[in-house]
Amino acid sequence: MTEAGEGTAGRAAAVRWSKALAAGLLGLAGLLVAGTAPAVHKLDPDTVASAAQPAPVLYAAGLHAVRPHQLPAYRGPADPGGVVQAPAPEDAAAWAPLTLPRHEARDPVRAAAADRPLVVDWLRIDHVVPAGAPGPLALYLPRVVGSAVQVIAHDGSQWRLRWDGTDQWREQWNRPVLVDLGPAPPPGSRLTLAVGLIHYDGAETRVARIWIGPRAELAERAGSRNVLQQVAPPVGSLTFLSLGLFALLFWLGRRREQAYLLFFGSSLVWALRNLHYYVDMPQDRVAYDWFWWMTNASLSWVMVLVYLFALRFDARRAPWLERGLLGFVALMSVLAMPFEASPVRTLVQLHLINALVGMVVLLRLSWMAWTGGSREFRVITASLWLTEVFGVHDLLLVSGGVSPESIYLLPYASYVLFLAFLYAVQVRYSMAIREVERVNSGLEARLAAREEELRANHERLRVVEREQALLLERQRLMRDMHDGLGSTLMSSLVLVEQGRLDAPAVADLLRECVDDLRLVIDSLEPIGHDLVTLLASLRHRLGRRLESAGLDMQWEVQDLPPLPWLAPPDALQVLRIVQEVLTNVLKHAQARRIRLATTLQDSTVQVLIEDDGVGFDTGRSAPGRGLRHLSQRATRLGGGLLIDSAPGQGTRVALDLPLQRGMPA
Repeated sequence: MTEAGEGTAGRAAAVRWSKALAAGLLGLAGLLVAGTAPAVHKLDPDTVASAAQPAPVLYAAGLHAVRPHQLPAYRGPADPGGVVQAPAPEDAAAWAPLTLPRHEARDPVRAAAADRPLVVDWLRIDHVVPAGAPGPLALYLPRVVGSAVQVIAHDGSQWRLRWDGTDQWREQWNRPVLVDLGPAPPPGSRLTLAVGLIHYDGAETRVARIWIGPRAELAERAGSRNVLQQVAPPVGSLTFLSLGLFALLFWLGRRREQAYLLFFGSSLVWALRNLHYYVDMPQDRVAYDWFWWMTNASLSWVMVLVYLFALRFDARRAPWLERGLLGFVALMSVLAMPFEASPVRTLVQLHLINALVGMVVLLRLSWMAWTGGSREFRVITASLWLTEVFGVHDLLLVSGGVSPESIYLLPYASYVLFLAFLYAVQVRYSMAIREVERVNSGLEARLAAREEELRANHERLRVVEREQALLLERQRLMRDMHDGLGSTLMSSLVLVEQGRLDAPAVADLLRECVDDLRLVIDSLEPIGHDLVTLLASLRHRLGRRLESAGLDMQWEVQDLPPLPWLAPPDALQVLRIVQEVLTNVLKHAQARRIRLATTLQDSTVQVLIEDDGVGFDTGRSAPGRGLRHLSQRATRLGGGLLIDSAPGQGTRVALDLPLQRGMPA
């Protein structure tokens, strides 16, 4: 594939990835928004369910009135089943009409009082049981914010406690309420219930619509909402933290990649931000305020760290923006501290400032992404915009602009950032793989060129070595022929010119010259360092001559190991030693039998030549020139020569050769 084709395929793959990720993010947003909408059909309380209804119908509670009820001496939860003091249902002056959802804003004057009491807002419910209503029944309240909850029922004469949630005082903001009402009464019966919202005077409270219906259906709905509000956010946060730990390990191996360290910091602070999903709120008021400051102020830290993380995926740096973000988060952390003089005291103020700053930063990031940003930078920017939408939704939910029946979407931003980070890592991994492949391809090409160059150099070196070997061999042959054959021919020529040689003597000299030439030729034969093969070639050359002289040749050669040092020059020396000994036998020994044998003795190979001739006295006879030459040749081979003879007892010549050159013979 060409480079252009690879680039087109890479861009197409990137587009597919971007579309898939965008579809996933939009699907996640749609799923979360759909999860906040009512999942059942709402009917008027006075409407009777049709007998043909295929599934149980949930009924919105008939809220007739509300009565703020002050408890000057509220001492904690009431006893289950005990009597509760509340206005009687028939007291028309005690109740006023009410619609849900209900949002009571914070009263700054009453909330600032040092000794403000606990109060109870009673929400009375008159529910007429429709015909065909399946039982048992239950009461379902999706969300209550700022209050503890009690549910009471009127037995005709007084109010009695049915469910007490005051132990969830601090956590009730995100926990749905499900109260079992027991078997369904006969159709047309009236259930009189009241929901008590217990809170400090002047505090902000919010309550969603109340539902009454079949317990099985409401339990399923409460379970689904509990998953959305209590299970999914911490799971996403822990998943985010797990990926952050992976990014930290990667950063420890590559300290220059600051994006991974920032991602780890974001996941860690995000886990701190969602700490209220894992632990119960502190009971102490001061500790409670500081706990909420820590979880809420950490949202600014998360926002800044995520933006710094996103900036690391663009080649253009914005130091002024980074310094501004760090200054902003430090300032917000101080301004939001839980002191009376702090200018940012409410959660709405903190979320509003974060949303405004976040929108300004995202506009800057969007401009950078539009004007030359990388694919992963664009995807991260898009995910941050989706996170900003979640944050604005939660701001409206906190401030009352969105019904309290909705759920908080910002905790799900961890899933969005998780997917965006995986995409960015995938893109970088793919780019790294392509870069490695490109580098490997270049290295392979350079390596192939280098190998070709080495092969060419090796071939040239082999040619040079072969020429040098031929030159050395030619010089050796010339030297051997000059010292041996040339010397013999020159001396023979002088004797012939002087008339001192007859025809038989000339023939003998010429025969010696031919034998010497044959020795040179035999030494060039490829014998593989095999001494036995070398001796066999000599036997073949001299066999007829020995037989014509009437000598019986006894060949007792055994197999011997190769001699690594037995190159052509050394082979020629061995042949000349053996030939010289055989020539002396022919000329002087008057022998009838010659024995040639080889033996292996430890680290030495021995070539033994024996004859049954007249012999000589080695003690009285002065060593001739030929014998000295034999000893010198044996010494140059790294071996030794031993001559044993006596008059009338023949002669024995032993040539000892080492198996390895340098070893004693």
